[in-house]
Amino acid sequence: MDRLLTIAGKDMKLIVRDRGALLVMLAMPFALIFILGSALGGIGQGDSLDVDVAIVNNDTGGTGEHFVEGLTSSPEVDELFNIAVRDDADEVRADVERGDLTAALIIPADLSERIMAGEPVALEVLQDPGSEMAAGIWAGVVRAGVAQASAEIIAARTLPAMPGAPQGPPQGGITLDAVTVRDAEADVEEAISMISYYSAGMTAMFLLFGSMFGAFSFVKERREQTLARMLSAPAGKPAIVGGKAAGVFLVAVGQFVILLLGTSLVFGVDWGDNLAGTLLVGLAEAFAAAGLAMMLAALGKTERAIGGIGPAAIMLFSATGGSMIPSEQLPSWLLPVQVVSPIYWSLNGFIDLMQGASLSEVLPGVAGVLALGVGFLAFGIWRLRYE
Repeated sequence: MDRLLTIAGKDMKLIVRDRGALLVMLAMPFALIFILGSALGGIGQGDSLDVDVAIVNNDTGGTGEHFVEGLTSSPEVDELFNIAVRDDADEVRADVERGDLTAALIIPADLSERIMAGEPVALEVLQDPGSEMAAGIWAGVVRAGVAQASAEIIAARTLPAMPGAPQGPPQGGITLDAVTVRDAEADVEEAISMISYYSAGMTAMFLLFGSMFGAFSFVKERREQTLARMLSAPAGKPAIVGGKAAGVFLVAVGQFVILLLGTSLVFGVDWGDNLAGTLLVGLAEAFAAAGLAMMLAALGKTERAIGGIGPAAIMLFSATGGSMIPSEQLPSWLLPVQVVSPIYWSLNGFIDLMQGASLSEVLPGVAGVLALGVGFLAFGIWRLRYE
């Protein structure tokens, strides 16, 4: 154990003294968190979606006007969207195609006429495919309004025929205080800001980048024959592998603590109230980073080879794990691959804890990260060459 700790301490000192390593492990994640969080904006924690949409009412009767009034007068809808009532449908369609508008609603000219005749009628909802989430919420709001309007029309036609029912049209017109609108608001409240999301995502990604420097150290010692001299000393292979893996693990733990505190103090990121759970997820990924370091050392014969394999593998883990873009925006065929990415499990754990998850709820993810770390380490021990 003393030899293992000695080797771990020596590797920690080498990595900490490496300015290039510190730049990659600490400066780059802070820079990317700031750039991505600022560029993509914040959603949640009381922020508004602030989405630009437009309505064109071509209806010659009164139903379209009631519908527009219901949408524009709803305080819940107003918190989410900047609604502009416009006259030119072709111009609005062009604005959506150019991306100047996120979504739009076109009400047909014969809306009232068709409703009075009992014929089916459709409202046209335009959505910018580049803003899928916000446009989808707008479509949901419109559908909720349509559902309520349909219910009121049916009630207005059915109730007068019943004994004792009040006569005449329904009072108060169409209102859009609909359940779907409330659901959208609730989702926004539970969402986290983008800078919080990318703080978790970049932390998860750059913890793995630290593993490369552990692999560099192993290969360098193998090339310079110091590894062979260590083997000739009373330090066996378990002590050498364990010491080097422990060095990477401890460096990753320190890196995680710095990123955790730094993002909280500099960017005001709220990692959640469950500090023990957040630390557990971070420790689990630090272990995976240590295992990955041994696997990279086994796969790469030189530092240059590891410099090619390591970033490619980590970027693949990041892309599939959701640290670059949220997982729900990834193509469906890519989703099954996520389970082999330690970043996927770690990032989900961090996000769940930010949203108030308990320790027991993130334990399956922690087990997933640890299992991958064991797999990486086992492969490294199996394939490592010492001379």
